[in-house]
Amino acid sequence: MDDYFKDIVKILAFAAGIAALPLMLAFAKLQPPWPPAIEYVSAAFILMAALVMWEWGRGARRVVRRRLMIAGLLLTIIGAAAYLALYSMFVVPMPSGDRLIKGLACTSNALRVFADSCPFLTANQMETAEFNPETLWTLPSILQVRMMLVAAWLCFTAGLVAFVGAVVAGRPTSRPASPSKPAV
Repeated sequence: MDDYFKDIVKILAFAAGIAALPLMLAFAKLQPPWPPAIEYVSAAFILMAALVMWEWGRGARRVVRRRLMIAGLLLTIIGAAAYLALYSMFVVPMPSGDRLIKGLACTSNALRVFADSCPFLTANQMETAEFNPETLWTLPSILQVRMMLVAAWLCFTAGLVAFVGAVVAGRPTSRPASPSKPAV
């Protein structure tokens, strides 16, 4: 097997390891509640990003790889901070074990009933609507929160891949042939 295919096998193994992260986080219920198969979307995104990182990073000079590592680190930190902030503000565990995503704007009915607390309704207020988000918040505002959660999540995963990918891409993939020693 030539060196190029060995390199591809290595990056695919790296990508598979990183792609397992969203699947593990799914068990901890830390992934976004929407879309339902976000862990698989994340795994595919990570695989594609790892291949791009490998292709662009392996031939890059050390200073470029270091910049990619810093950019990846910043993306990871910003994405994680944004995701955790959004998650804590807009995702609510329901008694059934599912998670509800709140919206940013209340419906006219919810605004009449809960004028003082809209759009940040309490669990008791949500219970009066049987935890039906469409009854309490407008559909565009729910979609907006969903998209913000997914964007922050993908920012976090992209940063993680960029950081780890820049490190892995900078490592030598095959050993140079050692000069043969003359026979004595």
